[in-house]
Amino acid sequence: MKKSCIDCDFPLVQVPVWTLKTTEPFCDLFPIRETVLSEIIDDMNENGFDFCHPIVVWNMTVVDGHTRLRAAVAAGIEMIPIICRSFDDETAALEYAIKAQRNRRNLTDWELLQCLQKLDFRKEVGRPEKNISSPQGKSSAAVAIILGISATKVERLRVINDHGTAEIKEALRRGECTVNGAYEAVMAPRRKHPKSLPDADAEIIHAVMADIHARLNEGQIRKLVKALQIELAIN
Repeated sequence: MKKSCIDCDFPLVQVPVWTLKTTEPFCDLFPIRETVLSEIIDDMNENGFDFCHPIVVWNMTVVDGHTRLRAAVAAGIEMIPIICRSFDDETAALEYAIKAQRNRRNLTDWELLQCLQKLDFRKEVGRPEKNISSPQGKSSAAVAIILGISATKVERLRVINDHGTAEIKEALRRGECTVNGAYEAVMAPRRKHPKSLPDADAEIIHAVMADIHARLNEGQIRKLVKALQIELAIN
């Protein structure tokens, strides 16, 4: 059975809920917020499944709509509306899922880090062999467009992901610190403190003092100090 929806250009198809698959990297991309889930379940119990918010699938795998799918199961809905989309590959489907969520809600810093991890992992796996003739550069700008953030924030998230301790990442997950705060916590011990340049005069003085202590006793050293004081006063 097909129906149309004013919010999309693809036909809606109703299918049994059990025909849909939930797999990585989509099923755990965004944690299901229990308060939102509860509200959707209540709405579905009262009004049924909203056809203007169908579940988006790719080869019958849920790409976007995991919370709605779980709510439908909880509400006992057996037939649900879906949109079947075509993507070139899993990475393209993943990028679509991220953009869909980004457009509906403000992603937390922890959710942004999780999205970055999955995007970077797939780029590493599918990266061609390095060619010295190919232009060098990072994909920060491209990833920034997908996540809807700045390239600088992408780079800082990568630093946190690659070098952050478990404690720093947990604080980010709990919302106890921002990306900037976590980045500074990672970088603080990694920044090199400027070393003081060696003082040539100090080295000479230390050498002379060592020679004096080796050659003179305490009384003779006192006489030497007085002689030096008189010499400086005269000159």
